[in-house]
Amino acid sequence: MSEDTAALVKQPVEGATGTASGLGVDDSTMSDIVDKLRMLHYETSFCRSFKPPFSPLSPYYFSGPSSQDNPNTQFYYFTSLCVWLMKLCGHQLDAPGQFDDPNASSTTILAELRSMNIAIANIAPTRLKQGSGEAVLAVLSALVNAALSSTGYNFEPIDYGQVDRYDELATVADADDEQDEDEIEDNVVIDSDDDDEVYVRAVSGSRNVKSDSDRPPTPKVDVEEWRMEVERVAPLLQVRQSSLDDWRSRIESATVLLKAVENMYPDAKLMLERLACDMDKSRDRIQKREQTLAQQFSDQVEEYRVKLRELNTSRDAANVAQQTVQQMTVELSQISELLDQTKRDIADRQAKISDTTPLIQVKEAVVKVQAEIKLMSLRIGILQNGVLQHVMKQTKARREGLTIEGAEMYSGEVMLS
Repeated sequence: MSEDTAALVKQPVEGATGTASGLGVDDSTMSDIVDKLRMLHYETSFCRSFKPPFSPLSPYYFSGPSSQDNPNTQFYYFTSLCVWLMKLCGHQLDAPGQFDDPNASSTTILAELRSMNIAIANIAPTRLKQGSGEAVLAVLSALVNAALSSTGYNFEPIDYGQVDRYDELATVADADDEQDEDEIEDNVVIDSDDDDEVYVRAVSGSRNVKSDSDRPPTPKVDVEEWRMEVERVAPLLQVRQSSLDDWRSRIESATVLLKAVENMYPDAKLMLERLACDMDKSRDRIQKREQTLAQQFSDQVEEYRVKLRELNTSRDAANVAQQTVQQMTVELSQISELLDQTKRDIADRQAKISDTTPLIQVKEAVVKVQAEIKLMSLRIGILQNGVLQHVMKQTKARREGLTIEGAEMYSGEVMLS
């Protein structure tokens, strides 16, 4: 894409006030897009290339959710139009299907825009998959501008000098008209018979005074294109007069219809009478046949009634049995709960009975007492040994001739110990 094309794409639409999102779109953006697409002949080159063909765009189709199409159809229209505009710019892209992933299609379109050096800020794929809104309008506006630039369209700036020139010429022409009217009033002879001739001569003279510069410019539009446009727009501009007030034609049509009804009435009446007679005969035959069948199947009908009564009795018994089963089921659930509670109580008692903690404590106490007894026995043995040794020493000493006092003291000590 050339630099001019990139500059054209990046510029917002002329006269757009912009929005808070910075996309450069407003209420007239969609109308501008439709006008530029018509310059690219999208109605024949794009719409008719699909089966079924797309309908031409309305001035508000992509401005918001459409009341005619669902969001999926709107998004498919948008993606197909983007692919067609990219092809006009020389970039080939596979057209996404109507039931493809909207996120993937939106991402592909934005990536292709970046590859075409078309920079549109603040646009995410999630904003494009809605099929309408400011982001969609911004993308379409950029692509249609790029397509116009690629096909050789150039928008020239408006020359307001021509407007000022036409205003000046119109002012001069008005002044000339006033001057000519004054001259006519002065030169016309009131009492002459050829007033018309004088008036025509004065008017022709005033027209000759005007210069050729105030003539409207010759249009440069092709005659054939203008005729085709007129043929396209003329049906839309036709005034269709309502026939609600056309009472004369209504009376005439009512008279014609009345005569037609009067002509058809005898035949229709005869046909309906024959049809009524045939229906009466058919009804009589049906009634007779019903009576015959009732007589032939009277036994079967009576048997059916008996069976029906038995069936009703069986159903009543089944209902009673079902109620009994429900009551017994409730009792069973209560008994089951009581049994579970009893089992839990037995388990608790068994757990208490099987608890050997006190026995273990008794055994440990017995072992401890036995150990203390052994220790006391050992100490007793040691003391007895000591006493025995002392006694032996005292006996030996007494034998060796100790005094009696020593023996008494010794006996006193032994008794004390």
